[in-house]
Amino acid sequence: MLVVLSCVILAEMAWTIYLGAQLPRTYIAEHWDVAWVGLDLAEIAMLAGTAWAAWAAWKRRAILVGFAVAAATLLVVDGWFDLTTARSGDFRQSLVVALLVELPGAIAMLWIAQRGVRRVVHDVVNLEATSLLKLPLHPPER
Repeated sequence: MLVVLSCVILAEMAWTIYLGAQLPRTYIAEHWDVAWVGLDLAEIAMLAGTAWAAWAAWKRRAILVGFAVAAATLLVVDGWFDLTTARSGDFRQSLVVALLVELPGAIAMLWIAQRGVRRVVHDVVNLEATSLLKLPLHPPER
């Protein structure tokens, strides 16, 4: 697995360098509206999935971790593209929305995901984890 991930990382690095050198500074995009609406619909779906998994279901679901991480990722991506594609006159508004809505929303989603992982670890695996970075993928042999 480490070899495959290393190869993917190296390929992505090479692709990023290539794009950095080859992409034009400006570009007229077709279906701009579809791209943005699609991103926002994906965010709504992940936020709704998180809400369903956390509260709306008759029993809380561990899948909320996946929904919350995906929602956090999409919120950060949304903020990034808002900032990097904003015209000079729209940059301030994009920055405010990124700092007051998208980044705090992403942090909240990651906090929810972290709590979900801790609950699963505590209730299902019966481990006390002080840090997600120290949490093993497999429980220790007993």
